[in-house]
Formats: sequence, C-alpha cells, structure tokens
Amino acid sequence: MRPPILWIAVGFGAGLWAGLGFLGEGGWGAGLWVAVPILAGALLVARSAPVGAATGVALVAGVLWGGAAVRERAVTCAGRWAGGPPGVSHGATLRLADPAPAAGGVIEGRVIDGACGGTLRLRWPAERPARGGTTWAVAGRWLGAADRGVLVVRRARQVDAVPRGRGALRDAVTRRTAALFGSRAPLVDALVINRRAELDPKVREQYARSGLAHILSISGLHVGFLAAWLALALRRLRPAARFWACAALILVYVWLLGWPAPAARAALMLLVDGIGRLRQRVVAPRGSIALAALCVMFLDAWVVRSVGAWLSVAAIAAVIWGARATATHPLLARLLVPSVAATLVTAPITAWAFGTVAPIGVVLNLVAVPLSSVVVPGLILALLASSLLSGLGALFAAGSGLGLALLDALAAAGARMPGGHLVHVPGWQAALLWTAVAAAAWWLWHAPRGRWVRGARLAFLAALVSWSVTLAALARDEPPGLAVYFLDVGQGDAALLRTPGGHWVLIDGGPRQGGRDAGRAVIVPFLRRHGAESLTAVVATHGHADHIGGLPVVLEAFPPAYVLEPGEPLAQPLYLEFLAAVEASGARWQPARAGDKLQVDGVVLEVLSPDSTWLGLTRDVNEHSVVLRVRFGAERLVFAGDAGLPVEARLAGRVGPVRLLKVGHHASRSATSDAWLTELAPREAVISVGRRNTYGHPAPEVLARLARHGVAILRTDRDGTITFSTDGTRETTAISHQPSAVSYQTSDVRHQN
Repeated sequence: MRPPILWIAVGFGAGLWAGLGFLGEGGWGAGLWVAVPILAGALLVARSAPVGAATGVALVAGVLWGGAAVRERAVTCAGRWAGGPPGVSHGATLRLADPAPAAGGVIEGRVIDGACGGTLRLRWPAERPARGGTTWAVAGRWLGAADRGVLVVRRARQVDAVPRGRGALRDAVTRRTAALFGSRAPLVDALVINRRAELDPKVREQYARSGLAHILSISGLHVGFLAAWLALALRRLRPAARFWACAALILVYVWLLGWPAPAARAALMLLVDGIGRLRQRVVAPRGSIALAALCVMFLDAWVVRSVGAWLSVAAIAAVIWGARATATHPLLARLLVPSVAATLVTAPITAWAFGTVAPIGVVLNLVAVPLSSVVVPGLILALLASSLLSGLGALFAAGSGLGLALLDALAAAGARMPGGHLVHVPGWQAALLWTAVAAAAWWLWHAPRGRWVRGARLAFLAALVSWSVTLAALARDEPPGLAVYFLDVGQGDAALLRTPGGHWVLIDGGPRQGGRDAGRAVIVPFLRRHGAESLTAVVATHGHADHIGGLPVVLEAFPPAYVLEPGEPLAQPLYLEFLAAVEASGARWQPARAGDKLQVDGVVLEVLSPDSTWLGLTRDVNEHSVVLRVRFGAERLVFAGDAGLPVEARLAGRVGPVRLLKVGHHASRSATSDAWLTELAPREAVISVGRRNTYGHPAPEVLARLARHGVAILRTDRDGTITFSTDGTRETTAISHQPSAVSYQTSDVRHQN
C-alpha cells in the first residue's frame, strides 16, 4: 500500500514548523506544540502502519529542512545585519525588483555582489528615482529582524542603468499601467503583478472588509483565470501542445509575480492535473492539493509561516469540496455552498491572524469572482495590446477599466455594509470560536434530512446574520465632534483621537510583553470595530516598551501619513523594530519639537516639549517625552507621556488651564506636582495603568494631590476604556466598565456639563 501524499504533506509541514521554531527565535516550544499534535492525529486516523510511518519520516525530514532554512537565512545579509550592533552602516550591490515609488517607499532588491546575499527590503529615498531591474550600490542602516527588517538607504549610486531580469519586465508593466490607467494604476499593478507599493491603504482595507482580499492580492484565482483564457485562446492546438504552451505561459507569469505561495500552488496543481489528463489518469483533488503544497514547502520552507499560503490551501480545498458536494443540487446551492465553505474554513485562520472575518464575502464573491475572471485577463490583454498598438491597448483598457471600477465599487459597498465583517481580538480564542461555527455548519450539512434540519440551517444562518449586524451597529455608535479614547492596554499608554471629519490619530501604542501585544490585541481591533481605514498620524511619546510595544503591528495594519517621536536614538531591539515599521509603512517621520503643530479637521495638536536644548540637558528618556496639548474649540487637553517634575517646572506658565489631563508617568510620584495642577486646573484626570504592576502606580501621594485639587480621577485599571467627547463647547465623559479586549461599547457612567 502506498502511503497517501496528503499525510506526507501534513507531516512535512508540521516538521517544518517545528524545525523553524526550534532553531529560530521561538525555541522548541514554538514548534513542538504544533508538530506533536499533528503527528499524534496522523497516527490515530491512519488505517495502516505505512501511513503512520510515512508521516513520521516526513515530519523528521521537515524538521531537518526547517533547520537548514534557518541556517541559510542566518548567512544572508539580512540575517547577518540583524544580529549585529545597531547604528552600523551596511552596504551592498543589488538589483531592484520594482521601480521605486515617486515619493519614496519600500521596495525589494536582490544582492548580486558582496560578502553576503539574499533579498533585502529597502526604504528608498524620495529624491532618487530608480527603475526596476537596474543595479545600485547602496549603503544605509539596517532596522529590525531578519524576516521583517528594512535597510534605510542613505546613499545610492547607480552601477548599471540598463534594466535586467524580472525587475526590467515588472518596470515595463508598471510604466504601461501608469500610461493606460492613470490614477487607477496602483490598483492595476496589485491585480496584475502583485505590486502594492503605491496602493492606497484605504483601498486595501476596503477589500479586506468586504471579503475580497483574495482578489486584490495575487492568489491562485488569478492563475486559474489566466489558465482558462489561455486554454480557450489555444483551443485549436492539439491537447499535448495546448497543455505545454499553457503550462509554459503560466510558469512565466508566476515567475513574473515572484513565486508567491498561492500562485505557485495553483500553477503546480494545474500542472499535475494537466499531466494526469494527458496520461488519462484520474487525479484526486486532495492529492493534487497535497502534492502542490509539499512542493511549495520544499522550495520555500518559510512559506509554512505564511498566512497567505494557509488561506490559499484551505480555500481551494473548501471550494473543491463544495463543488463536489453540490454536483447534483440546484443551481443556487452550487453557487452558494462553495463560497460559504471557503468562508467558514478560512474563518479560523483569519480570526487567529487578523481578528477579522467577512461573511459578506459569501454574497459579494458571487459577483466579484465572475467579474474578476473578465477584468484581470482584460487588464493583461490591454497591457499586451498596448505594446503592439497604442490605440488598441487604450480600447482594451477602457473596457477593462469599467469592470475595474465596478469591482472597486463592489468592494467599497461591501466594506460599508453593516455586519459585513466581524472583528475579534486576534488569537486562538477567536480561531476556536469560528472553528466551532464551522463544525456546527459541517454537522448541519451532514445531518439526516428532515424538516427540523432545514429549520436548524435557517436558524443557524439567521443567528450569524443577526450577530454580525448587532455587533456592527454597536461599534458604529460614535459620539459627535472630537472623541478621545483612552484604551485599556494594561501597564502602558495608548490613546486614540477621532476628529469631527473621521480622521484618527494614535498617541502611543501600549506594551508588548509576556506574549501579549497591545497593538494586536487592543488597538487594531478597536480601529476596525469603529470603521477606521487609516491613521492620519502616530505620536510615540518616547521609546520605552510600554509606549511603543504595540506600534509595529498598528503601523503595518494602518500605515499613517505622519509619525512623530522625540527622535532620540535608543540601542534597544524594540525601538529599532519600531523604526523599521515606520520605514516600512512609508510614513513621513519627523522628530517632535516644541512649537510643532498638526491640525486635522479643526483639532490642533501642539508639541510643548521637548526642544533641542532640553534633549541635551538630561539623559532621562522619560523626561524627553513628547508633551502634547490638544485644542478643539474652547476645549484643551494635555497628554504628558512619562514626563515628570523637571518638565512640568520647565513648562510652568506656558500651558494654561485645560479640561482634561492625561496624568504623566502613570501617576508615578515623580510627576503631577501641586504647581502643575494649579496651573492646568483640570476637571478630570486620566491615569493609564495596569491592574497588576510592580511600580506602585498610581502613587498614593499623586492621588491625594489630585483629590485636593478637586480633580475627578479616571483609571483604566478600574474603569476600562475611557471615552472623552466634545463638540468644542460642551462635553461628555463616558467610562467603560467592560475590559477593552472584549468589548469597548458598554458604558454606564456619564458626567455631563
């Protein structure tokens, strides 16, 4: 008996995860918790000894292959530089994979000359235009880890101006899309060649919320579209000639994309299926999926850590199952069941990784997928035709551009649909919830036929719809005017400002410690619940972990336009990771100095401290905190960061009365003096502090001073997330008593003036 390829792929994947975790950053614990249960499950379901033995051998092979991948990465430029001392300048000669964005941004380049090799992410300067495929000698500072770091290019000299290789072809495509599609060119680049350097983050968020992210990012669906149209165009060729011609063109396209895991998986599946048909063999769908996944993991071991790869395999398996299960059912079932199955099967993955599930995608995909099957090949045809005859290319571009506009409108409408997407705290709890939902759906589908089963199915769907709509309605209940949310992030600081025009500003990102990331667990879910599409600005008051720990995740999910921070270099891994995330986001970074102002929809953020002189007078990082005064109409608020008594004394006479004070340094005894409270005369004071901390925060003497001055004290450790809202003339302060990691909506105490 030949062991099933499915269990060989499962064993190899589990071994890869274990090998990457054992020799990588996670240690044994990061790998064994996945590998051991999978191996045990394989042995339990195996019907024969060869199956279990083959799975075990594959697991051992995966562990060894994962270890080899870790060692290989360690000798690349990224691996060497990430382990070196911070602040050292590094250089290499490399070939760019894409043209650099006009305003500067993050691109990739492959090292072709130097003491090390590999692919690097580069933060390219705005003042240096560069074409894809050209060769440059660059130097700069490396920020971040080996897998997510970025080389901030400070000096660049062109070595070879002639575009070469894949980068040259991608550069040519980018230039043609700009000429044919104008302002829509970034979206066309994303759909055709997987280039998203200039794509508006709002567009990306819209597609994710509408359940159409698989269309925006290159997936196996695009390869399937191309294969279907190629087979139709070459239908007059003999079967063997048609297959090899299609296979060659598809492989060229996947090479142009850069071999992303979903596209490579789809190409390999088509190749296996085509060879089987030529040899008149029956190819089992699960066998082709497993073989394709095994090949992709063998070619790139790190793909086992890619959420996109997991989603690709799970979605195609669910679609194939749904199509086979409804082969004899009515048309409506054949249309809906595969889409529902793909949504439910991938929901635990998206809930675990991103904290979002988009049920609206079940309906939207019924329109979006057929539309994309015409739009994407039409875009490719327009680009090809324009190289032969510009007028013909413009004609095809006009037609496909109309379909592109419809697709974009569909995504925008789906993103605004109440209950269209659900937001959870990312992690295993959310994944477990959706696993239970998928299991219930599976049981209802296979339950014996009867009236009660039909009723149960309808009740199941009604419960999902009502659940999502109710949560969406609660999340969008926004106060008018300026709203300030002091988030319950534990022992740290994080506050969000929503302007009257719906723009968002984040002040600090909370801590990341003990496996809990405030950005991932609190801030990103909060923003998504409240319909935020982007951040206008991020202010990091200073570089300590309880203020910037959650910012890298937030910057990746919601790239801001501006980032302000003291600009004091700190040789700390978390601060360097934060800087790497800033560079990767494409945000405009600037050091905050006294007198700087940022105005958004009538809300003015003024920097009161630090200034350049003050930074040179003290070495205490806390005293370098960015102190902000927020003005909206007649209302004033002050955010003190971790600034203490020296900063308060320095600012004496410069601040004036305020309505609300964000207490400095978590109400440590080293801040919030009587003189400071006398000058500011706040009505309320917010203390952001953890329920369990070893620092003695808040200090009893600070609480006593606040009480003597008649200030109402609000604390995140007791009150949860605190909301302050004002229209500039009157205000309402709401206190939430439900932990923000679960819900931000319930409030039962309101003070009105």
